[in-house]
Amino acid sequence: MFIILYNRSLRTVANILTLNSTVAILILSSDTLAIGIYVLYRDIKRRELQMEIEMKSLFLCHVRGYIAHMSFGALVYSYAIQACYRLVGTIFYHRVSYNHLKIYVYAICIQWSFSILQLLPIILGNNQIYIQHEYLCQIAIENSKAVGYICFTNYMIPVIIIMIIYYKITRSVRKKENNGAYKYNIHRVRRQVVLIQRIVILILVLLVLGGPYSIFIILEALSIKRAPSYSHRIGFMFISIACASSVITIIYFTRSVRKMIIEFLSIKKKSLQRNELQQLNSIQNMELTPKRMPMSTTDDT
Repeated sequence: MFIILYNRSLRTVANILTLNSTVAILILSSDTLAIGIYVLYRDIKRRELQMEIEMKSLFLCHVRGYIAHMSFGALVYSYAIQACYRLVGTIFYHRVSYNHLKIYVYAICIQWSFSILQLLPIILGNNQIYIQHEYLCQIAIENSKAVGYICFTNYMIPVIIIMIIYYKITRSVRKKENNGAYKYNIHRVRRQVVLIQRIVILILVLLVLGGPYSIFIILEALSIKRAPSYSHRIGFMFISIACASSVITIIYFTRSVRKMIIEFLSIKKKSLQRNELQQLNSIQNMELTPKRMPMSTTDDT
């Protein structure tokens, strides 16, 4: 994130969109860490804390819960914006105005505004509750309407958008390849297809690692089996792993950022080696330098 902000040459539309996703991951990871620290603290101090102290911390508990939903929604919608950018670069590449940075800045603002506003029904309906045995403020899995709403707005809508865009891009590429329409820019188009495939991989990372939480919700909603007592903790654990995996995947896929990180690490390594060599040379010089013997003074008789 700081590499893109520091280096002006990296401030392209693609990198700004990647930065947007990274900010969402950073907020989600920080919030998940704060939730984990609080839960661990409550587990350790379970018998010492009283209900009065518990009630005072409920406000922050609810804030952490809302931030988790907001940042997760912002993350998945940021992937949808990246998919739209790839759609423009593949099918509407001749319209230069569609690739203007200002359009995507507006899209990012709308993304964050919607991620915040879509929580209003949850807040106004008091659907988020304090789950006492887990020390978490989340929507109870038994509340099927609220859970269904947050899953639909936070996950299903952006994933459906991404899948539709991926289908349109691959269909357009195959059609124009057969007609010979991409004779002169086939490499650029294939690169766009690879990039949209990477976005799908990021979505699949979130889907697979968020699988246990989704299974608990489905089983509870269909009244097949009751969710485990610590279902939210299990879900947050997998979300934390998903955040770390997403960051690694983004760095791996963003070639310019990856190159900058490798160069930075190589420079650091060379500077450390240079310092060690200088220290070694200084020690050797000290050993080779002959020690001066102190002059003995005798009394003149």
